[in-house]
Formats: sequence, C-alpha cells, structure tokens
Amino acid sequence: MNAVSMNNLWTYLQGLSLTASNRKWLAERLVEPENKEIMSDQEIKDGLAEAFSKLDGLKQGNVKTRSAEELLYEL
Repeated sequence: MNAVSMNNLWTYLQGLSLTASNRKWLAERLVEPENKEIMSDQEIKDGLAEAFSKLDGLKQGNVKTRSAEELLYEL
C-alpha cells in the first residue's frame, strides 16, 4: 500500500467514533506478528498422511472417536 493510501486510511480511521473496546479490537487486527509460521510442503504431506491413516483406522474399527457433544463440551 502506498503512502497516499495509508494516509487516507489513517484519516478515515481517525474519523470513526469507536469505543475503547472497538479500538482495541481494531488495533489487534491491524498489527500482525512478523513471524507467521508457514507450513512446508513436507509438513502438509505428513499431516495428510496421518489424517488418512487415522481415517483408515476408523474404517477398520481400530480408532475410537468421540461424539459431537463431547467435542462441544471440550470447547
């Protein structure tokens, strides 16, 4: 984003009547961590292989799952 666009955005944001909690929410979303973790191709492949392995185990009856209600209570 160029400087003119940034200045226009800043002017717009200053004109908003935001509560303190809204300002905090906006600030948290505008500031991104510099070290975003990006998965490598190998990590993605390994994760998919593990997921498919678990699915195979589920189909064969070797893996036990939880009900949706148990998962909701965990949240």
